[in-house]
Formats: sequence, C-alpha cells, structure tokens
Amino acid sequence: MLDARMPLAAVLLILVSGTILSVWNLLLKRAEDAAVFFLGALLFALALYTPIFFVLVAPAVSFPPAAGVIALVLAGIAEGTYFILLMLAYGRGDLSLVYPISRGSAPLFILAGGLVLLSEKVTGPGYVGIGLIVAGIAAVAWPGRGVRVKPAAVVLSLLTGAAIAAHHVCYKWALAYVPPTAAIYVAWGIATGALGSYCLLTRPVSTAARYLYEHLGLALGVGVLAMAGFLCALWALNLTLVSYVGAARNVGMIISVLFGTKLLGEGGKWRRFGGAAAITAGVFAIAFA
Repeated sequence: MLDARMPLAAVLLILVSGTILSVWNLLLKRAEDAAVFFLGALLFALALYTPIFFVLVAPAVSFPPAAGVIALVLAGIAEGTYFILLMLAYGRGDLSLVYPISRGSAPLFILAGGLVLLSEKVTGPGYVGIGLIVAGIAAVAWPGRGVRVKPAAVVLSLLTGAAIAAHHVCYKWALAYVPPTAAIYVAWGIATGALGSYCLLTRPVSTAARYLYEHLGLALGVGVLAMAGFLCALWALNLTLVSYVGAARNVGMIISVLFGTKLLGEGGKWRRFGGAAAITAGVFAIAFA
C-alpha cells in the first residue's frame, strides 16, 4: 500500500517530467505540422527503445493477466486519443491557452470519475480546488483586449484534459501488473498506431514523409525528451498516488505560459499567468485534500 505522503524521489521525478513536458509542448506548438512531427518523434523514440526493451526489460517481465492486458490497451488508446486531441487543439489555440486548460482540467475529470463511479466525497479543500480551477480556466480562456480565443480551442483543450485523466488512471491500473519500463513501450506502441492512422487519413503520405524528412533531427530530440518525461512520470506513479502525480506534474503550466507569451508572442500575459497559477493551486488543493 502506498504512503499518502509523497516521497522525495517522486517529487523530483515529477518536477523533471513536468519541465520536460512543457519543453516538448513548446516545440510541438511551433511545428507547422504538429501531428506528423510528433508521429516521427514517437517512432524515433520507440525505435531507440526497442532493443533496450527486448534485451533488458522483456526478459525480466512476466506476461500480464487479462486485466493487465486490458489496462495496457486502454492506456494506449487513451494516450493516442490525447495525442490527437492535443494536435487539434494546438492547431486552433495558443500554447498559453491549450496547455493550462488541458493539464488543469484533467484532475477535475479524475475527481468527477471518482464521484460517479466510486461514490467518493468532496471535502472542503476539494471544493476550493474546483473553484480555483474553474476560475483559472475562465481567466486563461477569456479573450480580453487584443487576444482572440476560438471556442473550438477551449473545447478541444477540455477534451484533451479528459483524455489525460483517462490515461493517468489506466497507467496506474497497468502498473499493478507490469513495471513502467514495459508499460510505456506497449502503450506507446498502441498510441503511435492511433496517431499514425490519423495522419494517414488526413494528409497525403508523400507530404507527411517530406515534412518529417526535413525535421528529422528535431523530431528525434523531441521523441527522446517525451519518452524520458513519461518514464519519469510512470516511475513516480509507482511511488505515490495518481492524484499526487497528476497534480505535481502541472508545475509546467506556469512554464508553458512563460514560453507562450515570451517566445511565441501570445497575448494576455498577466491574465494567463494568473489563470495558470489559480489552476495549479486548485489542482494541488484537490490532490492533497
């Protein structure tokens, strides 16, 4: 049984993971074709990890029971859905809008699932957290002077948050049967297949291949970063509660607003900083209630 307190190792892993997450999201937002770019990143990451997996990981892991297989498949599907929705959201909205809303709304969906499926109760701090997150999302999404916000970007960001919540829960379930080093390989393989299918259905293969060829080096770097960040998060999930990991990993929201407003020239800086700070505080209030 996991201790309700968060171990120092988990804290460090989550901080590293959250920082890496915000960096590759910045690179993704700057890409002309984010879906193809990230597909290439995932393929490179899996190609590099495959020999490591079969030489070092697979021999030490027993084939999981049916429940473990189902958990891994659902984690992969949820991950793939998250990737696709994230690409669609970035095609319609700013980094400083999409990232805080998608990451910040995930704990709300996890909380809602607990209330509906597990009959869990909301405590006083939980209500405060919900209020802070809702207020923060409203501040981030508010158009304001000189800032245009597409409703589709907000909706897609919220759907991305739901997919993030789903894959966190499914990964936590899967980790009861397999270690993080095995879970990420299987789930990412399924997620890459989902994103690849989406790319094949929405653009010519020749166009996608040419774009990927022109950005091979950067895609490789993003793939390595993304896998390292996810592994850190999964190792943290093995050490502490899923709500704690989901909360602490959101420290990247402030970084994403900084990247969006400073590096990408997005507007509404102070309002989005304030909104991201409120979301972050609300997420922690829910997680540690």
